[in-house]
Amino acid sequence: MKSKSAVGARRTPPAPRKTAKGDTAPDTVFCRKTLETFLYTLALGAGLILLFSLGVYFYPDPNVLIRPLGYTAAALTAFLGGFLSGRLRGGAPIVCGLINGILLTATMLLFSFFLLSASSKHSALTSTLLHTAIPILSVFGALTGVKRKSPATSKRRRTASRR
Repeated sequence: MKSKSAVGARRTPPAPRKTAKGDTAPDTVFCRKTLETFLYTLALGAGLILLFSLGVYFYPDPNVLIRPLGYTAAALTAFLGGFLSGRLRGGAPIVCGLINGILLTATMLLFSFFLLSASSKHSALTSTLLHTAIPILSVFGALTGVKRKSPATSKRRRTASRR
């Protein structure tokens, strides 16, 4: 028989389990990896801009190439940044690519406020379409960058789970 004190006593909940890396929660790791891939994206974008500006510098009439190569650098930065986020964060590529694309778009908009006099003279609709293309390209890059499992690995897992 149980005593009265044992019946009325409450059990304390178990302590949360620690992850393999220590005390970090999965949300913290996700945010850290997302910020890390965004910083890689910014470095990649700066490299592409430097590379394209070097190509424009040696062209006889550089004004012709500035705008198309600028758009190409922005599109490649978004796609390759999404690819990196999908490669480094294998799970949830759509979320990683979307976050990376939104951060990249916000950074571009922030820089365009400071460089308002040098901004392009597009209409509001064209500018909105160009800025919405960045997260879409980043998501597409993240979906492309995810490591796919080989059919042999999937088959081994299925047979192992049936046993």
